[in-house]
Amino acid sequence: MSKKFVAVALSLMILAGCASYPEQVRIADNVALTSYENAAQQNVDFGTARWSGVIAEVSNKADKTRLEVVYFPSGTNGRPAVSDQTKGRFVAYIKGFLDPMVYQPGKSVTVLGELSRSETGKVDEYEYRYPVIKDATVYLWPKQEDRVEVIDTWPMMRPYPYYWGYGPGIRVRTITKQQSTTQGPVHVDNNKQNKVQP
Repeated sequence: MSKKFVAVALSLMILAGCASYPEQVRIADNVALTSYENAAQQNVDFGTARWSGVIAEVSNKADKTRLEVVYFPSGTNGRPAVSDQTKGRFVAYIKGFLDPMVYQPGKSVTVLGELSRSETGKVDEYEYRYPVIKDATVYLWPKQEDRVEVIDTWPMMRPYPYYWGYGPGIRVRTITKQQSTTQGPVHVDNNKQNKVQP
């Protein structure tokens, strides 16, 4: 196998791993973004922000919708990496009506827009200051199916032109939990199968 072919294959794998944000919240490469940490800690109220998180509350006003979002850092594709720790919350205002049956608490979003003056409110009895994104564009992430990884191994002896050498081969497959439960091993009762009739 030529070195050129290997280099091209590796380049394609790297490009495939660098996913981009969904089109609705994509921006030009030269646009500077304000991080959530800077906006929250330094009370920054200008610039462009693109933050991800999980909806905590949705409320419709006369001409706009207010989303309260629990912030989580995003991966390369923008989907929030939800965990049991968060750095805080922010508020996004979207022009028009968002149906609360669609934009339900617990759903993941990525929000793009211009920063505005922060606002104060309460989380239960705790007084809280929210960074605010105005005139926001919101991308609602589709529900992610629960997935499991299955590792297959086999002796690897590949003939030309796919020969890479000897040794064990490993393949990692990702399947849904539903598939993993429906494709389990089949049990055969050998005693019943081999029973001799008197």
